[in-house]
Amino acid sequence: TALIEALVTGDAGVADPTRVGARTWLMKKVHVGHDARIGDDCEIAPLVSVGGWVLIGNRVKVGQGAVFKPRVIVGDDAVIGCGAVVVSDVPAGEVWVGNPARLLRQAATGPVLTELEEQGWEEIAVETNTDWEEWWQHSRS
Repeated sequence: TALIEALVTGDAGVADPTRVGARTWLMKKVHVGHDARIGDDCEIAPLVSVGGWVLIGNRVKVGQGAVFKPRVIVGDDAVIGCGAVVVSDVPAGEVWVGNPARLLRQAATGPVLTELEEQGWEEIAVETNTDWEEWWQHSRS
């Protein structure tokens, strides 16, 4: 059963029912558009707006205030940053941020997370920080 908090709205489906998967958490003031499907085990933060015909896969995490334009597909284990404006499909296991949303890095979830844990968190922090700094400098030029 999904956990749906106060002030969540959802439009009835036009062609298919609007669906929210098992163990998914829709926090306060989320809007789910018509014919949208949200997979199992997702976390959708407050003030997120999901457009019509959007497909969100399983185990997806969505930050506060993100917006999804109609008809986009978000793959399993993806992470969408706070305030992101998703205007194109997001492949599985990626972290997307910004307006318009774009790839930041691969998400550390599922098998990827297990592999990273086996390497040791100290190594991961250094590698991730370096990658992020390079991305940040490149994005500002």
